[in-house]
Amino acid sequence: MKKRIIAILIVVCLLIAFGATVTIEWLYDTFGHLSMDEIIFHLKVPMEGTNTDIIFIFIKECLWKVILPTLIISFILIYPMVKDIKIINSIHTSKRRRTVLISSCIAVMILIVSVTKITSATDIKQYVANQLNDSTFIENEYVVPENVALEFPEEKRNLIYIFLESMETTYYQKEDGGMSNDDLIPEISKLAKENICFTDNTPLGGADTLYGTTWTVGAMVAQTAGLPLKISIDNNALGEYSVFLEGAYSIGQILEKNGYHNFLLLGSDATFGGRSNLFKQHGNYEIWDFKTALEEKRVSEKIWWGYSDDLLFEYAKEQILNLASKEEPFNFTMLTADTHFPDGYICKDCENLWNEQYKNVISCSSKKVGEFIEWIKQQDFYDNTTIVISGDHLTMQSDFFELEDGQEYDKKVVNVIINSAVQAENTTNRKYSTMDLYPTTLVALGVKIDGDRLALGTNLFSNENTLIEKYGIEYINDELMKTSKFYNSHILVSK
Repeated sequence: MKKRIIAILIVVCLLIAFGATVTIEWLYDTFGHLSMDEIIFHLKVPMEGTNTDIIFIFIKECLWKVILPTLIISFILIYPMVKDIKIINSIHTSKRRRTVLISSCIAVMILIVSVTKITSATDIKQYVANQLNDSTFIENEYVVPENVALEFPEEKRNLIYIFLESMETTYYQKEDGGMSNDDLIPEISKLAKENICFTDNTPLGGADTLYGTTWTVGAMVAQTAGLPLKISIDNNALGEYSVFLEGAYSIGQILEKNGYHNFLLLGSDATFGGRSNLFKQHGNYEIWDFKTALEEKRVSEKIWWGYSDDLLFEYAKEQILNLASKEEPFNFTMLTADTHFPDGYICKDCENLWNEQYKNVISCSSKKVGEFIEWIKQQDFYDNTTIVISGDHLTMQSDFFELEDGQEYDKKVVNVIINSAVQAENTTNRKYSTMDLYPTTLVALGVKIDGDRLALGTNLFSNENTLIEKYGIEYINDELMKTSKFYNSHILVSK
C-alpha cells in the first residue's frame, strides 16, 4: 500500500511538472509574453464563451508532450519499486528502500526543475514581490470622475465606438509609421489621414497599452473607465463577477446619467471575461451577443467565437437604425472578433490578397470597417454622431511582424476619431495610452471636462500632459505592476 501511494505521488509530480512546463511554453509561444495579472485573471474568469478552436489546438499540440514523458519516466521510476529485478537490486545494493527513495527523489527533482524553469520564464517572482510592495501611483494620479464637473452640449451627440480585435499600427505601411511593406488596412489608414489620429512621431500612430490593459476585457476597462484591470490575489471581488470593479465610474455611467441609451454588440458570448457584468454594472448597457442571436434564431450554430464579423456589421446597422429612431441619444459600442488569434477567421467576404491567412483577415476587417463608416455617413443621424475606431490590444499572433535583432518598433493600437464635435489643435507629438481615450471620447462628443482629466486618463484635445508624457511608460508600468491598496479598496472594493 505504501509503495502504491508513493507511485501515485510520483505520477502526480510528473504530471504537474510536465503539464505546467508545456502549458507555459505553449502560452508564451502562442500569445507572446503574458503578464501574471492576465493569467490569473483568466484563471478566475468564467470560461463560458471561449473559442473552442484554441482549446483543441492546445490539446492537439500539447497533450502528447505531457502524457508521453509522464508515462515513460513513471514506468522507469515505478517499475523497480514493484518488481524484483536482480540487476537493479545489485545496483542498489539489494535494498528496495533505496530504490523507492531514489525514484521519489528523481520525481521531486523533475518537479523542482520544472518550477525553476517556469519561474525564470514568467514574471511570477516579480508578481509576488509586487504583491508585497504597495504603490501610491494610482492613488496620487487618480481623478475621481464623479467629482469632476462635466458640461454637455445642449444638443447631445450620439457615439458609435468600434473596438477592433488586435488592430495595431504595425499593419500600416512603413511610410505611414507601420511595419508592413504594403498597407494591410488601407481603408482604416485613409480614415486616419482624413480625420483625427493622435500620434507621436509618425504620420499615423496610436495608443500604448499599459500593464493591466493588454487583453480584451482589460482594454475595455481602460478605454471606458480610464483604469487598468488589476487582480488582487487576496481579494475575491472578481471571483464570480457578481461585482465588477465596483468603484470604477465609466463613460457608460456618465452617458446614462445624461439620458443616453447604452448598447453593446458582440459576436461572442458576453459572459466571457465578465464583459456582461462590466457593461451592465457600468452604464446599464443593453447587450446583444451570440446568445441573443441564438435566442432570436438569427444564427443556428457557433463558429469561431460565436458568429463572424460579416454578420456583426449587418446586425450593427439594424441596431443602430433602431437606436436612432428613438428620442434619446445613443452610445453604440461593438467589438469585432475575426482578427483574433489563431490566424483569424476567413468569412465569406474575405479576399485572397496575401499569402498569409492572418493578413487576409486583417485586410478584410479593414474593408468592413471602411464600408460600415460609409454606410453611417449616409444616414440622417450622422451629422450629430461621433465615431471612435480603436484597437483593443496588440495582436496575440506572437510570430506576426517579429522584430529582428537590433530592430526597434513601439507597437500601438490603432485609433481614429471621426466627426468630432471639436477640432484638435495638436494631433502630433502626443504620447498616450488607451486610458486617455476615456476623457478624449467625451470631449469628442462636445463635453467640457473641468481640468481635462478623468480617472487616469487625459483629454488629448487639451494641452494637458498625459501620464506617459509626464512619467514615461517604463515607470508607469513598474508602478501599475505593484499592488495598490487604494485600487483594491476604492476600485475593486468588494471582498
